[in-house]
Amino acid sequence: MLYTLTLYVLLGIGLAASVGFLVLHRPRRFFRVTEINASWWVIIVGLLYARSLMLLGIRGARPGETWWDSAISIGFLTAIDVLLLVRFFSYLWYLREHPEKRS
Repeated sequence: MLYTLTLYVLLGIGLAASVGFLVLHRPRRFFRVTEINASWWVIIVGLLYARSLMLLGIRGARPGETWWDSAISIGFLTAIDVLLLVRFFSYLWYLREHPEKRS
């Protein structure tokens, strides 16, 4: 039960961070290399998180066979969440420091 709850929380945080970034960041030229770096990886991770949440809701959580298997899964998910949160909050900081860049 704790494993399932942890997955829901981490996937929810990551999806919220990626959607939040994409809502705030609306590039004019979406296919520039800078924009691909800024937002496409966030889109891909957000789609993977949405898929994982749907599958978690449909199939339920299947913890690993050993404790370290589950720990590695939760660890990687936490690391990706941290990267998404850094992207989201650094963009908020950028918008605050450069108000002329707001759309």
